[in-house]
Formats: sequence, C-alpha cells, structure tokens
Amino acid sequence: MELKAITDEEFDALYPIKMKALSGTHWTPVDVAKNAIAFLSEVEGKSVLDLGSGAGKFCLIAAANSGAKITGVEQRENLVRLSRKLASKARLHNLDFICDDLKNLDFGRFDSFYFFNAFEENINLKDKLDKDNSINLEQFHTYIRLIREKFEELPKWTRIVTYCGDAAEIPESYLMIKSNNKGKLRFWEKGR
Repeated sequence: MELKAITDEEFDALYPIKMKALSGTHWTPVDVAKNAIAFLSEVEGKSVLDLGSGAGKFCLIAAANSGAKITGVEQRENLVRLSRKLASKARLHNLDFICDDLKNLDFGRFDSFYFFNAFEENINLKDKLDKDNSINLEQFHTYIRLIREKFEELPKWTRIVTYCGDAAEIPESYLMIKSNNKGKLRFWEKGR
C-alpha cells in the first residue's frame, strides 16, 4: 500500500464504512497532513506527536512523507488497533500508536506536535465517535488548560501545527509563523 501520492478518497476507502463516514469531520485531509509534516520535520530525525490521532490518517500520511518519528496518541483502543493495522499494511516503521489519555504523556519526549481540534467532540456532537458521547464543557476546558500548560513547559523552537479550532491551547510564547487553508491550518513556533 503506497501512501505518498494517495488521495483523500483513496485513503478513506481503506477504512471501514463507519470510519469512512467520519472522515470529513474527524480525519485530517491528505494535503493538510503533507503541509503540516513538512513544517514539523524540517530537520531530519524530529519526533512528532499527533494529539488525538483518531484513526491514524495524519500519522500515516506524515510517516510516508517524512523521515520523522511519528507517534499518535488516542484514547480509543479500537481506533489504535485500526491505525496499527493500516501502518503494518503500509510497511511504515517510523510510526507508533499509543492507546492512552494524552494527559499521561511526557511532551518533553517530542520535538513537535500536530493538533486537529481533538477536543471538539466534547462540545459538538456532529458525527459522534462514541455512542455515549455527550456535551462536556468542563472536560473541554480542562483539556485546553492542560495542553496549554504542557506546551508552555516545552523549550524554545518547539513547533506546533493546529488545524481548525480557535487555537486557545497555544500559549502566548508561541508565534504564528504562517497560516494556510483560509486560516484553518496554523504553523507555530515557540519564540521565548
């Protein structure tokens, strides 16, 4: 399975029907993943963490298009299993998926981060990922504060790419270097 030149339609066809149906809301478009990983892995050997990797689309495209070590963290075991299965089929070795809550991770182990509005599911029930999903504003704000604190602790020059969302999780110590996709895709670097 070759992922370097794959289209969104071809990639989404790799998913089971339910996952394919969620793509427009929850999975990163191929061109966005390629732009993001180009910024996040400008220097060879970088380690990139995808926060809330879902079904692994960003990670798989990023691993196929860079020499970076890509790690996805996802709390849903079924999505981690699916991601690992696709990584195995694609024979990607610079890729790992962790089934855990991102609050348990040491962000200091990574050089750069990708974040596709992973907490939106707590405030928007469109295309629910879980049957028992419900609006949880408290959890949404708790995760935003947690991520913001973890990003603030990282060293100067740390890079983050955000896709969609209002970037409330990005501390003031980060500078927006550029944006694409009508301002939805934002490239950040810690400046102080």
